[in-house]
Amino acid sequence: MIIKYSKGSTLIVVLIVILALTIIGTLAIRQSLVSLNIATHGQAQQLLMQNSDAAIFNIEDSKNLIRGLARDGMFGAIKGTTNKGKELVFCFKGSREEFFNLSQASIIYVQGGTVNNSSIGPNGYCRSGANNTNFFTSNRRVVLTQISVSYVDGITEPFQNAVRGTDEEMAKIDKTDRVIVHAISLIPTLSSASTQEIDQCLNGHLSNDRNNGISNCLTSLNVPFTAHINEYTLGQAFL
Repeated sequence: MIIKYSKGSTLIVVLIVILALTIIGTLAIRQSLVSLNIATHGQAQQLLMQNSDAAIFNIEDSKNLIRGLARDGMFGAIKGTTNKGKELVFCFKGSREEFFNLSQASIIYVQGGTVNNSSIGPNGYCRSGANNTNFFTSNRRVVLTQISVSYVDGITEPFQNAVRGTDEEMAKIDKTDRVIVHAISLIPTLSSASTQEIDQCLNGHLSNDRNNGISNCLTSLNVPFTAHINEYTLGQAFL
């Protein structure tokens, strides 16, 4: 009886040890997964910030800025009272030599309560499901960055945006305008949303809409993204 009891107690001890090792292993795996998710989240945020910053740096580059003020530039193409409230949209492609080309841009605006996104074509919107065309910022095909440019539609005081001490007529300078630039970067592969749903956010919503904009749409789909919003006061000399 003593021998049988010893064998039984040994089995119980072994089972307890196995159970403890199983629990410890499960906790270790769970901790590793949490750490991996945190690391992935940190890397994703870093990539998103870097790509949005790269887009903004290109916009603020002196060559692109001067080129953008031309009639077919990113600022000049929608300048004027008739285009107030409209957004000029283009996808920041790292593989493209030119930062901006009007033939690869689109205009989106609200008309009669409905979004109009096809007045000059659909070439400007980023597409997450494109197989043959690279709409991503690099050949790694990880991050999409879509840029929108719009002029502020609002009442301003006289000379509010003018340089102090200047006369616009005597100095031969164009009247200044306030411009809003949105750079929205996202990682489609870290979301369970379909390419159609993501693309509909990019081509069916305005960036400057606080209630139903691109940011709201991507948030509802749990798509990782970051949005950089910059405001500029632009003017141009005319000699």
